[in-house]
Amino acid sequence: MKKALLVSAALLVALASAAEARPVTKAIRLTGYCNVYSITTSGATAWVQDTPSCSGNFGGGVVGSAKLFGKSINLAMQDASNPGVQLMLVVSYPFVTGGTYKLYQTTTGTNFVDEIDGTYTLDAAPDSEPAGGKPVTSAFQR
Repeated sequence: MKKALLVSAALLVALASAAEARPVTKAIRLTGYCNVYSITTSGATAWVQDTPSCSGNFGGGVVGSAKLFGKSINLAMQDASNPGVQLMLVVSYPFVTGGTYKLYQTTTGTNFVDEIDGTYTLDAAPDSEPAGGKPVTSAFQR
């Protein structure tokens, strides 16, 4: 009986852990730009892909907290149109329409420039319509 109880408890813990680690994908649209980022989270890990019709940027990161920003998803991305430029997207989390983001840029990996701050909306059907406008990186100071 004791062994069965221990096995049941172990299974319950394993199932609870598996449920937490199940990937969840949400799409956010940056206000004023064509970027629709599909962000997938699994536990404390996250990965991102922009729509190919906009910038096609991609990368990965973590769910955490950013100083002076609060709970967030912090994503390092490759700028597909600009080799050698790394981006850091910090997005408020959990995702809500009207949430905020900051987009940083670096070419050295140590000095980040805060390029764009803005808001985003949740996009329930990111593939249903083409995104209009320019990519957010077009607004960078180069």
